[in-house]
Amino acid sequence: MSLTLPSVALALRLLLALAWSVLLCILLLQGEADPLLDLGLPRGESGPLRELAFSALHLLAFTATGLCWHWASPRHWHLRRRLLWASLITGALGISTELLQSFTADRHFSWLDLLANAAGTALAAWLARRYRAVAGILPDD
Repeated sequence: MSLTLPSVALALRLLLALAWSVLLCILLLQGEADPLLDLGLPRGESGPLRELAFSALHLLAFTATGLCWHWASPRHWHLRRRLLWASLITGALGISTELLQSFTADRHFSWLDLLANAAGTALAAWLARRYRAVAGILPDD
């Protein structure tokens, strides 16, 4: 079986989406006291303002994740299938990382973060549809 440019491009897109997802998991599951990747975020007691700031980061991260998986999906799939595929992967990632945070030393499950993850997933789907509309791409192209 010979490799074609579209199949190599698909493999690279999938690899990049997977790499981003792994990085996101590392960031979300690492301990705050001794992080593997220190982003320089302020440490301290959890308060409402800090929780909202971290939830905003969750929203941005999961919007990027949803867009990344949509971009990585096979081009010949219909829009609904691509959006569903990206949303299922992103949603599963959001739920699993929130649940797994309960098992880390200084992290915890947060309904607000889970809501931000879901909102980011939905925002990514909306942005992908909106981009296609603005670009003049038919819904089932």
